[in-house]
Amino acid sequence: LPPSPWALPVIGHLHHLVGDLPHRAMRDLARRHGPLLLLRLGGLPVVVASSADAAREVMVARDVDFATRPISRMIRLCIPEGAEGIVFAPYGDKWRQIRKICTVELLSARRVQSFRPVREEEAGRLLLAVAAAAASSTPVNLSQRLSAYAADSAVRAIIGSRFKDRDKFLVMLERGIRLFARMSLPDLYPSSRLAMLVSRMPGRMKRHQEEGAAFMDAVVQEHQENRAADDDKEDLLDVLLRIQREGHLQFPMSTDNIKSAVGVRNEAPHSRNPHNFFHQSMKKKSFHACIVPYSYRTCSPGAVTRRQPR
Repeated sequence: LPPSPWALPVIGHLHHLVGDLPHRAMRDLARRHGPLLLLRLGGLPVVVASSADAAREVMVARDVDFATRPISRMIRLCIPEGAEGIVFAPYGDKWRQIRKICTVELLSARRVQSFRPVREEEAGRLLLAVAAAAASSTPVNLSQRLSAYAADSAVRAIIGSRFKDRDKFLVMLERGIRLFARMSLPDLYPSSRLAMLVSRMPGRMKRHQEEGAAFMDAVVQEHQENRAADDDKEDLLDVLLRIQREGHLQFPMSTDNIKSAVGVRNEAPHSRNPHNFFHQSMKKKSFHACIVPYSYRTCSPGAVTRRQPR
């Protein structure tokens, strides 16, 4: 096994990562113990690769061995067995089938081009809203406007017509992002029944899953009752339902598979830092479009500054 720093009972190596910059703590540990080390985050064993050679060994030489993304106990509460989708599906023939559907049917150049009118219409709505606000000298919240534009464009491509329940969807989406991004006791101690009993996360995840499932059930049922007559007018959900009806797949596509494919899931991996276990009040980023500087000179920790003139 790779070397490890000294550990404490119960929490393992979590105390080494306490602080605002855990990646620097990882760097310091790598300097002392080598580019490949074993950490125990609570009851969760984690191998950390901190050098280019170690990362190349994981990502290139042995990429197949590491291709399957592990599913935590909390995420499993939201994703039924066998309905993992392209993100969490085990690497193999089924994952390759899902990837082929995504690249050939959902994300092909022809399919993306078919949604150009949707993007143009939503961009026009955004410009009109900004122009109206400017005419009345009303401040414009660009983050909010761009978030609404991104949500409306994406959702129209996925499930068709302008989304009447957009606000409800965005609230549910933001709550899901916060839940998926939070490191909980059951994730740190996956074999502990006590962690499941004392944590409030399982109940929150189950409620979120039930609400999301009911929401997607209604959307799927509506599309099943109103099939698109023209392939050019199909949204992504219509495409998946058509593939399901045709039944030419090696691994049949269930309704749960379809809901996993069109359901927006975001784990926010950058927010799943171990130190969040100690700092649960850490600010999380919601679902929104961001404008960031393209030069490292204009970046500073915790802030995005105005780009300086040359």
